[in-house]
Amino acid sequence: MSHPMAPIDFAALIEMLGGKREVVASLLSTFLEELVTDVDASKRAVLEQDTEALQQIAHRIKGTSANLHAMMLSSIARELESACAEADYGLVTLKHEMMCDQSQRLVNAIQGWHGHADNAT
Repeated sequence: MSHPMAPIDFAALIEMLGGKREVVASLLSTFLEELVTDVDASKRAVLEQDTEALQQIAHRIKGTSANLHAMMLSSIARELESACAEADYGLVTLKHEMMCDQSQRLVNAIQGWHGHADNAT
């Protein structure tokens, strides 16, 4: 029986940034703003059936989330990027929905971590 991976590996991210939790918190705040903007733009691109724009958004989310140890989102964004390249609109719609769901899980995890980090100081 497998269990879902955590949306983000906070320990790996903190370690990568030398244990500086305030740097991590700042980086994650910026990432959240960009992610919300990108997800909103991706929803418009899906409505307009603009797979080129959606592919660029998915590419950006894939790279940024990988850099921040949010590997589930990165993986789903990679799958969406591939579906856009193949112009498989049924798959594009499915992968986009999965990316939006995973983005929300990540937002919730980061917001929960921020609350926990604030209480730790």
